[in-house]
Amino acid sequence: MRLRQIFLAPLLNKPGAVLGLLLMLFVAFFNPFGLRDASDRHSETLLLRMLAPFYPEPGQEDVVVVLIDDQALIDLGASWPLRYGEQARLLRQLLSYQPRSLFVDLLYTQRRYDGGPTESLQRVLSSFREQGVPLILADYHDAQGRSLVLPEFAATANTAPTHWSGYGERYPLLLPSPQGTLRTPALQLYQAACLERDCPQEGFDAPLLVRWGYWSDAGMQDFVDLTGCDVRGQRGDWGQVFSMLAADAFRSQRIASEVERPQPCPYTRTLYANQLRDPSVAEVLRGKHVLLGAHIRGIPDFVSSPVQGLLPGVYVHAMALDNLLTQGHSYWRAAPDGWLGISLSDWLEIALLLLAGLVALWIPSQPPAKGGRLYRCASHYLFWFVLLSSLALLISFYLARWLHIAPFDWLGLLLMIGLFYAYLGEARVAEWWHQRRGRTSTEREI
Repeated sequence: MRLRQIFLAPLLNKPGAVLGLLLMLFVAFFNPFGLRDASDRHSETLLLRMLAPFYPEPGQEDVVVVLIDDQALIDLGASWPLRYGEQARLLRQLLSYQPRSLFVDLLYTQRRYDGGPTESLQRVLSSFREQGVPLILADYHDAQGRSLVLPEFAATANTAPTHWSGYGERYPLLLPSPQGTLRTPALQLYQAACLERDCPQEGFDAPLLVRWGYWSDAGMQDFVDLTGCDVRGQRGDWGQVFSMLAADAFRSQRIASEVERPQPCPYTRTLYANQLRDPSVAEVLRGKHVLLGAHIRGIPDFVSSPVQGLLPGVYVHAMALDNLLTQGHSYWRAAPDGWLGISLSDWLEIALLLLAGLVALWIPSQPPAKGGRLYRCASHYLFWFVLLSSLALLISFYLARWLHIAPFDWLGLLLMIGLFYAYLGEARVAEWWHQRRGRTSTEREI
Protein backbone atom coordinates (compact mmCIF):
# COMPACT_ATOMS: atom_id res chain seq x y z
CA MET A 1 0.00 0.00 0.00
CA ARG A 2 2.82 2.39 0.87
CA LEU A 3 4.65 1.66 -2.39
CA ARG A 4 1.45 2.40 -4.31
CA GLN A 5 1.20 5.77 -2.60
CA ILE A 6 4.82 6.57 -3.29
CA PHE A 7 4.54 5.86 -7.02
CA LEU A 8 0.93 6.76 -7.78
CA ALA A 9 0.51 9.87 -5.63
CA PRO A 10 2.83 12.07 -7.76
CA LEU A 11 1.09 10.88 -10.94
CA LEU A 12 -2.33 11.79 -9.58
CA ASN A 13 -1.28 15.03 -7.92
CA LYS A 14 0.62 16.41 -10.93
CA PRO A 15 -1.27 15.53 -14.12
CA GLY A 16 0.40 18.49 -15.89
CA ALA A 17 3.85 17.02 -15.25
CA VAL A 18 2.73 13.63 -16.55
CA LEU A 19 1.27 15.13 -19.73
CA GLY A 20 4.37 17.29 -20.24
CA LEU A 21 6.66 14.27 -19.90
CA LEU A 22 4.57 12.24 -22.35
CA LEU A 23 4.65 15.13 -24.83
CA MET A 24 8.46 15.41 -24.63
CA LEU A 25 8.84 11.65 -25.15
CA PHE A 26 6.43 11.82 -28.10
CA VAL A 27 8.59 14.48 -29.76
CA ALA A 28 11.77 12.47 -29.01
CA PHE A 29 10.42 9.20 -30.44
CA PHE A 30 8.18 10.28 -33.33
CA ASN A 31 9.79 13.53 -34.57
CA PRO A 32 6.48 15.28 -35.45
CA PHE A 33 6.74 17.62 -38.46
CA GLY A 34 10.53 17.17 -38.45
CA LEU A 35 10.88 19.29 -35.30
CA ARG A 36 13.49 17.03 -33.77
CA ASP A 37 15.51 16.80 -36.99
CA ALA A 38 15.55 20.60 -37.34
CA SER A 39 16.62 21.05 -33.73
CA ASP A 40 19.27 18.34 -34.08
CA ARG A 41 20.79 20.00 -37.16
CA HIS A 42 20.86 23.39 -35.46
CA SER A 43 22.45 21.94 -32.31
CA GLU A 44 25.15 20.28 -34.40
CA THR A 45 25.77 23.39 -36.53
CA LEU A 46 26.02 25.66 -33.51
CA LEU A 47 28.46 23.37 -31.68
CA LEU A 48 30.62 22.94 -34.79
CA ARG A 49 30.74 26.73 -35.17
CA MET A 50 31.69 27.28 -31.54
CA LEU A 51 34.42 24.60 -31.63
CA ALA A 52 35.90 25.78 -34.96
CA PRO A 53 38.46 28.17 -33.38
CA PHE A 54 39.87 25.21 -31.39
CA TYR A 55 40.26 22.94 -34.40
CA PRO A 56 43.86 21.57 -34.43
CA GLU A 57 46.04 23.10 -37.12
CA PRO A 58 48.57 20.36 -38.12
CA GLY A 59 46.66 19.36 -41.25
CA GLN A 60 46.25 22.93 -42.52
CA GLU A 61 49.72 23.17 -44.01
CA ASP A 62 49.37 19.80 -45.81
CA VAL A 63 46.23 20.55 -47.85
CA VAL A 64 45.94 23.14 -50.64
CA VAL A 65 42.98 24.03 -52.85
CA VAL A 66 43.65 25.46 -56.32
CA LEU A 67 40.58 27.24 -57.68
CA ILE A 68 39.66 28.04 -61.25
CA ASP A 69 37.44 31.11 -60.96
CA ASP A 70 36.21 33.82 -63.30
CA GLN A 71 39.17 36.11 -62.62
CA ALA A 72 41.61 33.28 -63.26
CA LEU A 73 39.93 32.57 -66.61
CA ILE A 74 40.26 36.25 -67.58
CA ASP A 75 43.95 36.31 -66.64
CA LEU A 76 44.57 33.06 -68.54
CA GLY A 77 42.70 34.32 -71.60
CA ALA A 78 40.42 31.30 -71.43
CA SER A 79 36.71 30.57 -71.06
CA TRP A 80 34.70 27.90 -69.34
CA PRO A 81 34.78 25.00 -69.83
CA LEU A 82 38.49 24.86 -70.46
CA ARG A 83 39.66 23.10 -73.59
CA TYR A 84 41.55 19.85 -73.09
CA GLY A 85 44.83 21.47 -74.08
CA GLU A 86 44.33 24.25 -71.53
CA GLN A 87 43.60 21.69 -68.83
CA ALA A 88 46.72 19.76 -69.80
CA ARG A 89 48.83 22.91 -69.44
CA LEU A 90 47.29 23.61 -66.02
CA LEU A 91 47.95 20.06 -64.77
CA ARG A 92 51.48 20.14 -66.17
CA GLN A 93 52.17 23.27 -64.13
CA LEU A 94 50.82 21.57 -61.01
CA LEU A 95 52.96 18.49 -61.60
CA SER A 96 56.06 20.65 -61.97
CA TYR A 97 55.63 21.75 -58.33
CA GLN A 98 55.85 18.11 -57.15
CA PRO A 99 52.68 17.76 -55.08
CA ARG A 100 52.26 14.73 -52.82
CA SER A 101 48.92 13.90 -54.49
CA LEU A 102 46.30 15.57 -56.68
CA PHE A 103 42.52 15.35 -56.80
CA VAL A 104 40.83 16.92 -59.83
CA ASP A 105 37.25 17.93 -58.98
CA LEU A 106 36.25 18.29 -62.63
CA LEU A 107 34.03 15.75 -64.37
CA TYR A 108 35.21 13.96 -67.50
CA THR A 109 32.01 12.03 -68.10
CA GLN A 110 30.93 13.55 -71.42
CA ARG A 111 32.93 13.81 -74.58
CA ARG A 112 33.39 17.42 -75.70
CA TYR A 113 33.62 17.86 -79.44
CA ASP A 114 34.59 21.52 -79.05
CA GLY A 115 37.31 20.80 -76.51
CA GLY A 116 40.04 19.87 -78.98
CA PRO A 117 42.07 16.64 -79.01
CA THR A 118 42.50 14.73 -75.75
CA GLU A 119 45.98 13.33 -76.38
CA SER A 120 47.86 16.12 -74.59
CA LEU A 121 45.67 15.75 -71.51
CA GLN A 122 46.10 11.96 -71.57
CA ARG A 123 49.88 12.35 -71.69
CA VAL A 124 49.89 14.70 -68.70
CA LEU A 125 47.65 12.36 -66.71
CA SER A 126 50.01 9.49 -67.49
CA SER A 127 52.95 11.62 -66.32
CA PHE A 128 51.55 11.70 -62.80
CA ARG A 129 51.64 7.91 -62.61
CA GLU A 130 55.13 7.80 -64.11
CA GLN A 131 56.40 10.22 -61.44
CA GLY A 132 54.66 8.36 -58.61
CA VAL A 133 52.18 11.14 -57.79
CA PRO A 134 48.74 9.73 -56.91
CA LEU A 135 46.12 11.26 -59.22
CA ILE A 136 42.38 10.99 -58.59
CA LEU A 137 39.65 12.19 -60.96
CA ALA A 138 36.12 13.06 -59.84
CA ASP A 139 33.68 10.39 -60.99
CA TYR A 140 29.96 9.91 -61.40
CA HIS A 141 28.41 6.44 -61.30
CA ASP A 142 25.20 5.22 -62.89
CA ALA A 143 22.49 3.16 -61.16
CA GLN A 144 24.51 -0.03 -61.79
CA GLY A 145 27.58 1.47 -60.12
CA ARG A 146 29.56 1.81 -63.36
CA SER A 147 32.01 4.67 -63.76
CA LEU A 148 31.04 7.28 -66.34
CA VAL A 149 34.53 8.77 -66.73
CA LEU A 150 35.66 8.58 -70.34
CA PRO A 151 37.73 5.39 -70.86
CA GLU A 152 40.84 7.18 -72.15
CA PHE A 153 41.03 9.20 -68.92
CA ALA A 154 39.99 6.41 -66.56
CA ALA A 155 42.87 4.32 -67.88
CA THR A 156 45.44 6.87 -66.72
CA ALA A 157 44.22 7.70 -63.20
CA ASN A 158 42.15 6.51 -60.26
CA THR A 159 38.60 7.78 -59.94
CA ALA A 160 36.49 8.63 -56.88
CA PRO A 161 32.74 9.26 -56.61
CA THR A 162 31.79 12.81 -55.68
CA HIS A 163 27.98 12.53 -55.73
CA TRP A 164 25.91 10.64 -53.17
CA SER A 165 22.62 10.88 -51.31
CA GLY A 166 21.12 9.69 -48.06
CA TYR A 167 23.96 10.85 -45.82
CA GLY A 168 22.64 14.26 -44.77
CA GLU A 169 25.48 16.44 -43.48
CA ARG A 170 27.88 13.48 -43.25
CA TYR A 171 30.75 12.78 -45.63
CA PRO A 172 30.83 9.08 -46.55
CA LEU A 173 34.29 7.57 -46.84
CA LEU A 174 33.09 4.31 -48.38
CA LEU A 175 30.11 3.98 -50.72
CA PRO A 176 28.37 0.66 -51.40
CA SER A 177 27.88 -0.07 -55.09
CA PRO A 178 26.78 -3.00 -57.28
CA GLN A 179 30.36 -2.96 -58.59
CA GLY A 180 31.85 -3.14 -55.08
CA THR A 181 32.73 -0.65 -52.37
CA LEU A 182 33.91 2.73 -53.67
CA ARG A 183 36.33 5.03 -51.84
CA THR A 184 35.55 8.74 -51.86
CA PRO A 185 38.22 11.41 -52.60
CA ALA A 186 39.22 12.25 -49.00
CA LEU A 187 39.80 8.60 -48.09
CA GLN A 188 41.82 7.90 -51.23
CA LEU A 189 44.05 10.93 -50.62
CA TYR A 190 44.48 9.98 -46.96
CA GLN A 191 45.39 6.39 -47.75
CA ALA A 192 47.86 7.62 -50.36
CA ALA A 193 49.53 9.62 -47.57
CA CYS A 194 49.48 6.51 -45.38
CA LEU A 195 51.85 4.80 -47.76
CA GLU A 196 54.53 7.14 -46.40
CA ARG A 197 53.72 6.86 -42.70
CA ASP A 198 52.20 4.49 -40.18
CA CYS A 199 48.44 5.14 -39.97
CA PRO A 200 45.33 2.94 -40.03
CA GLN A 201 44.09 1.72 -43.41
CA GLU A 202 40.89 0.06 -42.18
CA GLY A 203 37.88 1.01 -40.07
CA PHE A 204 36.40 3.82 -42.16
CA ASP A 205 32.92 2.40 -42.68
CA ALA A 206 31.15 5.12 -40.65
CA PRO A 207 30.51 8.41 -42.50
CA LEU A 208 32.53 11.37 -41.26
CA LEU A 209 31.07 14.46 -39.62
CA VAL A 210 33.20 17.22 -41.15
CA ARG A 211 34.72 19.56 -38.58
CA TRP A 212 35.52 22.97 -40.07
CA GLY A 213 38.47 25.03 -38.95
CA TYR A 214 38.15 28.76 -38.34
CA TRP A 215 41.46 30.61 -38.59
CA SER A 216 42.94 31.37 -42.01
CA ASP A 217 46.67 30.75 -42.38
CA ALA A 218 48.53 34.05 -41.96
CA GLY A 219 51.40 32.59 -44.01
CA MET A 220 49.25 32.80 -47.16
CA GLN A 221 49.07 36.61 -47.12
CA ASP A 222 51.99 36.74 -49.57
CA PHE A 223 49.88 34.89 -52.15
CA VAL A 224 46.24 35.91 -51.57
CA ASP A 225 44.47 38.95 -50.16
CA LEU A 226 43.47 38.19 -46.55
CA THR A 227 41.86 41.58 -45.93
CA GLY A 228 38.79 41.03 -43.77
CA CYS A 229 39.83 37.49 -42.89
CA ASP A 230 40.33 36.28 -39.33
CA VAL A 231 43.86 34.90 -39.28
CA ARG A 232 45.50 32.77 -36.65
CA GLY A 233 46.95 34.84 -33.81
CA GLN A 234 44.69 37.81 -34.49
CA ARG A 235 42.71 37.15 -31.30
CA GLY A 236 42.27 34.38 -28.76
CA ASP A 237 40.15 31.30 -29.43
CA TRP A 238 37.87 31.96 -26.47
CA GLY A 239 37.42 35.59 -27.47
CA GLN A 240 36.20 34.48 -30.89
CA VAL A 241 33.82 31.94 -29.34
CA PHE A 242 32.22 34.58 -27.10
CA SER A 243 31.92 36.92 -30.08
CA MET A 244 30.07 34.27 -32.11
CA LEU A 245 27.88 33.37 -29.14
CA ALA A 246 26.86 37.00 -28.73
CA ALA A 247 26.04 37.27 -32.44
CA ASP A 248 23.95 34.09 -32.31
CA ALA A 249 22.16 35.12 -29.10
CA PHE A 250 20.96 38.38 -30.71
CA ARG A 251 20.52 36.97 -34.20
CA SER A 252 17.55 39.16 -35.17
CA GLN A 253 19.63 42.29 -34.47
CA ARG A 254 22.53 41.23 -36.70
CA ILE A 255 23.00 40.81 -40.42
CA ALA A 256 22.34 37.17 -41.28
CA SER A 257 25.75 36.73 -42.95
CA GLU A 258 27.53 37.86 -39.78
CA VAL A 259 25.91 35.00 -37.87
CA GLU A 260 25.93 32.24 -40.49
CA ARG A 261 29.31 33.26 -41.93
CA PRO A 262 31.47 34.69 -39.12
CA GLN A 263 34.63 33.87 -41.10
CA PRO A 264 34.47 35.07 -44.74
CA CYS A 265 37.63 33.23 -45.80
CA PRO A 266 38.27 29.48 -46.14
CA TYR A 267 40.31 27.61 -43.56
CA THR A 268 42.13 25.57 -46.21
CA ARG A 269 45.11 27.16 -47.94
CA THR A 270 43.93 28.46 -51.31
CA LEU A 271 45.63 29.46 -54.55
CA TYR A 272 44.11 30.41 -57.90
CA ALA A 273 44.82 28.82 -61.27
CA ASN A 274 46.36 31.99 -62.73
CA GLN A 275 48.95 32.00 -59.90
CA LEU A 276 50.50 28.73 -61.07
CA ARG A 277 52.66 30.73 -63.51
CA ASP A 278 54.41 32.31 -60.50
CA PRO A 279 57.35 30.10 -59.38
CA SER A 280 57.03 31.37 -55.80
CA VAL A 281 53.94 29.18 -55.23
CA ALA A 282 56.27 26.17 -55.23
CA GLU A 283 56.73 26.53 -51.45
CA VAL A 284 52.96 26.22 -50.99
CA LEU A 285 52.42 23.25 -53.33
CA ARG A 286 55.54 21.09 -53.02
CA GLY A 287 54.85 17.92 -51.06
CA LYS A 288 51.21 18.87 -50.34
CA HIS A 289 47.85 17.28 -51.07
CA VAL A 290 46.40 19.47 -53.82
CA LEU A 291 42.73 19.62 -54.78
CA LEU A 292 41.83 21.35 -58.05
CA GLY A 293 38.29 22.70 -58.27
CA ALA A 294 36.20 25.34 -59.99
CA HIS A 295 34.11 28.28 -58.82
CA ILE A 296 32.44 29.70 -61.92
CA ARG A 297 29.67 32.28 -61.79
CA GLY A 298 26.32 30.78 -62.76
CA ILE A 299 27.42 27.16 -62.24
CA PRO A 300 26.25 26.15 -58.75
CA ASP A 301 28.56 23.75 -56.96
CA PHE A 302 28.49 24.72 -53.30
CA VAL A 303 28.82 23.16 -49.89
CA SER A 304 27.51 24.75 -46.70
CA SER A 305 30.00 25.32 -43.89
CA PRO A 306 28.82 26.31 -40.37
CA VAL A 307 31.74 28.77 -40.26
CA GLN A 308 32.29 30.12 -43.78
CA GLY A 309 28.77 29.77 -45.19
CA LEU A 310 28.61 28.66 -48.83
CA LEU A 311 31.92 27.52 -50.31
CA PRO A 312 32.88 25.89 -53.62
CA GLY A 313 32.22 22.14 -53.43
CA VAL A 314 35.89 21.17 -53.55
CA TYR A 315 36.35 22.50 -50.01
CA VAL A 316 34.29 19.72 -48.42
CA HIS A 317 36.76 17.16 -49.81
CA ALA A 318 39.67 19.28 -48.60
CA MET A 319 38.23 19.64 -45.09
CA ALA A 320 37.34 15.94 -44.87
CA LEU A 321 40.94 15.12 -45.80
CA ASP A 322 42.17 17.59 -43.18
CA ASN A 323 39.98 15.82 -40.60
CA LEU A 324 41.51 12.45 -41.49
CA LEU A 325 45.08 13.79 -41.46
CA THR A 326 44.48 15.48 -38.09
CA GLN A 327 42.31 12.90 -36.33
CA GLY A 328 42.99 9.67 -38.20
CA HIS A 329 40.58 6.92 -37.25
CA SER A 330 39.26 9.11 -34.40
CA TYR A 331 37.20 11.32 -36.69
CA TRP A 332 33.73 12.39 -35.56
CA ARG A 333 30.89 10.09 -36.59
CA ALA A 334 27.25 9.35 -35.76
CA ALA A 335 26.51 7.42 -32.57
CA PRO A 336 26.28 3.64 -33.06
CA ASP A 337 22.91 1.94 -32.85
CA GLY A 338 22.04 0.43 -29.51
CA TRP A 339 19.11 -1.49 -28.06
CA LEU A 340 16.02 -1.69 -30.33
CA GLY A 341 18.01 -0.03 -33.11
CA ILE A 342 17.99 3.30 -31.25
CA SER A 343 21.33 5.10 -31.23
CA LEU A 344 23.35 5.79 -28.10
CA SER A 345 22.74 9.54 -28.44
CA ASP A 346 18.98 9.02 -28.66
CA TRP A 347 18.99 6.81 -25.56
CA LEU A 348 20.90 9.48 -23.66
CA GLU A 349 18.39 12.15 -24.72
CA ILE A 350 15.49 9.93 -23.64
CA ALA A 351 17.20 9.23 -20.30
CA LEU A 352 17.63 12.95 -19.64
CA LEU A 353 13.99 13.62 -20.50
CA LEU A 354 12.84 10.84 -18.17
CA LEU A 355 15.06 12.22 -15.43
CA ALA A 356 13.57 15.69 -15.96
CA GLY A 357 10.08 14.21 -15.72
CA LEU A 358 10.80 12.22 -12.56
CA VAL A 359 12.31 15.30 -10.93
CA ALA A 360 9.20 17.30 -11.84
CA LEU A 361 7.02 14.66 -10.17
CA TRP A 362 9.19 14.72 -7.04
CA ILE A 363 9.39 18.51 -6.59
CA PRO A 364 6.66 19.62 -4.12
CA SER A 365 3.94 22.01 -5.23
CA GLN A 366 4.99 24.52 -2.56
CA PRO A 367 8.60 25.38 -1.56
CA PRO A 368 9.50 23.56 1.68
CA ALA A 369 9.84 25.75 4.75
CA LYS A 370 12.03 23.26 6.54
CA GLY A 371 15.13 21.30 5.67
CA GLY A 372 18.72 22.10 4.82
CA ARG A 373 19.82 24.69 2.28
CA LEU A 374 20.67 22.08 -0.35
CA TYR A 375 17.26 20.43 0.03
CA ARG A 376 15.48 23.76 -0.37
CA CYS A 377 17.53 24.59 -3.47
CA ALA A 378 16.81 21.14 -4.93
CA SER A 379 13.09 21.84 -4.51
CA HIS A 380 13.21 24.58 -7.17
CA TYR A 381 12.76 23.99 -10.90
CA LEU A 382 15.49 26.48 -11.78
CA PHE A 383 18.06 24.43 -9.86
CA TRP A 384 17.24 21.30 -11.86
CA PHE A 385 17.07 23.14 -15.16
CA VAL A 386 20.60 24.48 -14.67
CA LEU A 387 21.82 21.07 -13.48
CA LEU A 388 20.27 19.08 -16.34
CA SER A 389 21.36 21.66 -18.94
CA SER A 390 24.95 21.47 -17.69
CA LEU A 391 24.75 17.67 -17.71
CA ALA A 392 23.50 17.65 -21.32
CA LEU A 393 26.37 19.91 -22.44
CA LEU A 394 28.96 17.86 -20.54
CA ILE A 395 27.70 14.59 -22.02
CA SER A 396 27.74 16.06 -25.53
CA PHE A 397 31.30 17.32 -25.00
CA TYR A 398 32.39 13.94 -23.59
CA LEU A 399 30.92 12.04 -26.54
CA ALA A 400 32.69 14.31 -29.03
CA ARG A 401 36.02 14.63 -27.22
CA TRP A 402 36.66 11.06 -26.06
CA LEU A 403 34.25 8.79 -27.96
CA HIS A 404 34.41 10.79 -31.24
CA ILE A 405 30.62 10.78 -31.54
CA ALA A 406 28.72 13.66 -33.10
CA PRO A 407 26.97 15.90 -30.53
CA PHE A 408 23.36 15.06 -29.77
CA ASP A 409 20.42 17.47 -29.71
CA TRP A 410 21.41 19.41 -26.60
CA LEU A 411 19.65 22.56 -27.81
CA GLY A 412 16.34 20.75 -28.19
CA LEU A 413 16.76 19.22 -24.75
CA LEU A 414 17.35 22.61 -23.15
CA LEU A 415 14.33 24.06 -24.93
CA MET A 416 11.96 21.23 -24.01
CA ILE A 417 13.08 20.95 -20.38
CA GLY A 418 13.08 24.74 -19.98
CA LEU A 419 9.52 25.11 -21.28
CA PHE A 420 8.40 22.10 -19.24
CA TYR A 421 9.78 23.50 -15.99
CA ALA A 422 8.60 27.03 -16.79
CA TYR A 423 5.03 25.74 -17.16
CA LEU A 424 5.17 23.71 -13.92
CA GLY A 425 6.82 26.52 -11.95
CA GLU A 426 4.46 29.27 -13.10
CA ALA A 427 2.23 28.91 -10.01
CA ARG A 428 5.23 29.30 -7.72
CA VAL A 429 6.43 32.39 -9.55
CA ALA A 430 2.95 33.94 -9.47
CA GLU A 431 2.62 33.33 -5.74
CA TRP A 432 6.09 34.77 -5.09
CA TRP A 433 5.22 37.85 -7.16
CA HIS A 434 1.95 38.45 -5.31
CA GLN A 435 3.66 38.07 -1.94
CA ARG A 436 6.37 40.52 -2.99
CA ARG A 437 3.83 43.07 -4.18
CA GLY A 438 1.92 42.64 -0.92
CA ARG A 439 5.03 43.31 1.16
CA THR A 440 5.88 46.35 -0.96
CA SER A 441 2.38 47.80 -0.50
CA THR A 442 2.55 47.23 3.28
CA GLU A 443 5.95 48.94 3.51
CA ARG A 444 4.60 51.95 1.59
CA GLU A 445 1.63 52.28 3.94
CA ILE A 446 3.93 52.21 6.94
